[in-house]
Amino acid sequence: MCWFKKKRGNKVDALNIAALRFEVKQEVLEQLRAYAQHEGNEQCGVLTGSKINDKTYRISKVSPPCVANNTRCRCERDAKKANEFIRNDYEQSSHTRTYMGEWHTHPEPCPRPSWTDSFSIISNFKESALDYPFLIMSIVGTETLYFSVYDGVNFNTIEPIEV
Repeated sequence: MCWFKKKRGNKVDALNIAALRFEVKQEVLEQLRAYAQHEGNEQCGVLTGSKINDKTYRISKVSPPCVANNTRCRCERDAKKANEFIRNDYEQSSHTRTYMGEWHTHPEPCPRPSWTDSFSIISNFKESALDYPFLIMSIVGTETLYFSVYDGVNFNTIEPIEV
């Protein structure tokens, strides 16, 4: 299975994000917080999870850093490492968990996405074979976490429910 292959001719409509429920497992939040960038270079990786029902999605796993190149304020994800994590998690979950999005760190207390962050998610959305009609972006700040959902049209900030 390849999660980063070109999609063909998909028409994209904005989702009603307010009608959806996004959950995140407590251990995912703990792991993301452990990656907070108090010093050093940005880290980045992927998120996996599953569709619980028609309106509920759950982030269940966070990869360790999958870094190809990074600086204090930039991280290029290693696609080979990310795909290996996604593939292994898919197998370990009996084919229930798949790629849901991306995470990376920012060296600031309350992170907000840069233009580069948004462009990266838009590019991944356009060029990836996705199991869900969206991609999640999580940014780990030194004090807080930021989550948004990109549906091919809009970025929507969300507050996932801890489970």
